[in-house]
Amino acid sequence: MNFRILTFALIPLLAGGADVPKDSCFDCHSVMEGTSAVFKDDVHYHNTISCVDCHGGDPKDDTANVSMSPDRGFKIRVTRQGTPDFCGSCHSDAAYMGKFIPQPRVDQLALYRTSVHGKQLAAGRKGAAECVDCHSVHNIRAGSDPLSPASPQHVTDTCAKCHAAAAELFRKSPHARFTSQRRPGCAACHASHATEPAGTAMLTGGTSICARCHNATSAGGKAAAQIAQFLASLEAAGPGSSEALARARLAVHSFNLAAIKQAAEPPAPAPKAAPKSP
Repeated sequence: MNFRILTFALIPLLAGGADVPKDSCFDCHSVMEGTSAVFKDDVHYHNTISCVDCHGGDPKDDTANVSMSPDRGFKIRVTRQGTPDFCGSCHSDAAYMGKFIPQPRVDQLALYRTSVHGKQLAAGRKGAAECVDCHSVHNIRAGSDPLSPASPQHVTDTCAKCHAAAAELFRKSPHARFTSQRRPGCAACHASHATEPAGTAMLTGGTSICARCHNATSAGGKAAAQIAQFLASLEAAGPGSSEALARARLAVHSFNLAAIKQAAEPPAPAPKAAPKSP
């Protein structure tokens, strides 16, 4: 047989998508909500993971009440508190994730549960950050994708959705210009899924965050120690200094000791209104 002729004979069949399975999810949602259109840019879609893999149901049936029925395995919309476990059912399964040769670790759910966000969500704080707040929903991109909200190029803007004041101070700080794949903005110090609340332990000591880049005897190392010492003095002052400590901790993102001390000062009293003339 002439293989060249056979090849050209197969091209129209492949181009026509003869082997593409029916997917009623796409047929409906591309018209109803537009979900299908954005999902085609999603990292899951590019790895042949479709709607049914997350939401269940029967994509071969055109009847909405049937295809999205519990009898066909359809799962109701997940709650915010249920999202980490929902995503983690795949992303914490090393055997399953191994099929896709993942670059990040596959214990991110366990790390998230130890984080300040995970603990707040578990305690019932509905506004605490969970997976979709940082990664989006149906247009999720790989963290290495420059368009991903979790990429080094955008992670500070993503954190700023909740931490606007801290992000603005960071953008003006000397550290902002070092943002890169190895030092991804906010996540370089606070981590991503195992996010810890700020504290003096992050600033000093051989295992501190600052020590990763700054030797203790360097200018940066000495500055970190001075900042930690100032924060410790506010902590030691007791409950009366709680507001000053909160302002100082926020100002730490400027990495400027003078600015941190100024932020801790009591705010100037508002000017008194001029007395009304009789």
